[in-house]
Amino acid sequence: MQIFYFGADAFLFSSVIAINEQALEDLERLKVPFYKYLNNELDEAEARAFLEHLQSGCDQDVILRLIDEGLDGPLEDELLNKPELLALLNQSYAKVIEAIETQPENSKARLWPKMMIGVAAAVALIVLGIYFFNGFNDRVSNDQFATIREVTPGKIGATLTLGNGKKIRLSDAANGEIAREAGISVNKTATGELVYELRDGAGDLNKINKLSTAKGETYILILPDKSKVWMNAASTLTYTASLNGAERRVRLEGEAYFQVAEDKTRPFVVETRKQTVQVLGTHFNINAYADEENVKTTLLQGSVKVFNQLDAKILKPGEQSSVRDHSISVAEVDTERMVAWKSNKFLFENDDIQYIMRMIARWYDVEVVYAGEMPREKFGGGVSRFDNVSQVLKILESTGGVHFKLEGRRIFVSK
Repeated sequence: MQIFYFGADAFLFSSVIAINEQALEDLERLKVPFYKYLNNELDEAEARAFLEHLQSGCDQDVILRLIDEGLDGPLEDELLNKPELLALLNQSYAKVIEAIETQPENSKARLWPKMMIGVAAAVALIVLGIYFFNGFNDRVSNDQFATIREVTPGKIGATLTLGNGKKIRLSDAANGEIAREAGISVNKTATGELVYELRDGAGDLNKINKLSTAKGETYILILPDKSKVWMNAASTLTYTASLNGAERRVRLEGEAYFQVAEDKTRPFVVETRKQTVQVLGTHFNINAYADEENVKTTLLQGSVKVFNQLDAKILKPGEQSSVRDHSISVAEVDTERMVAWKSNKFLFENDDIQYIMRMIARWYDVEVVYAGEMPREKFGGGVSRFDNVSQVLKILESTGGVHFKLEGRRIFVSK
């Protein structure tokens, strides 16, 4: 399995570092290139010279001091706004050293899964990790990415279809109330949420609404019962505007994360292809894309019942059901990986390139074409969904297990 990694969990650390007069001079000398490097403000020659200095092992105490100061100052803000910097400071020093010592001389760069780390780990990963993201010229040929028009990541957006057939592009609509029908007020917030509120009564149960995200879009929906739904790309949720029947029933095509408001008198029911999920109040994710072989339901909190005409299973937190044909299997899974998309990450574990490229195709709205022999490598790790597609492809390609060529919005994949 080829491994790459891009994490995004915060950590805090502090240290007291003795520093003499000479070190103070070194501190001032390195401060400017240090922050410029983290902000991608050095040109290639300057960045390479700075990286080589760090790799030499010189001035480690000074770099430690800069990191320590940075986390109480400008760097902390950068970490909040630039997840790639946060990721680099969140990797495992021991794993990186182990990888360097054990991998062949000509092997490709790798980043490793997150663990608890100290200041030394942060230093090592600034040295190794930033080079991994910014220094691909030595490791991966960029010819296939150099002259293309960049494909940017997805964005907040969706289309709302009202009961009367009217369609509203939410990215174009002004904030505030965008629709009112049958006693239901529909409001768009400044933070990219669609909020339903009961106004003048129970509403018309026959008024069917539909929220659809295209490829490259994501949106958050708050239903009248205060249940919250995160919609992934290329997904559709169909529901009554009031959600005020004996049961709260919705239908999902694609993928969504549900945070269901508890109501013991009215079960919340999610219909998808191949299965139905019934809950009272809980947090769970359903992946029901038509191009995926199995429909997968992952439970994070509470309890859900997954059933179809021939089988039924009760899930506990940390479990995932998988429906293939009519059978339902249950297994424990890494829930963080299953819902990583909600935090704008791609996380993989022993996944083939076809699965990864389906996720990329939905988020970046690109066409994937397989040329020649299919890559057989399995991949583990992750990348940020904030990156442009070429950066994601570079990270995957750096493992040596796959090759890409990007032409417009078409990605050619080969071994």
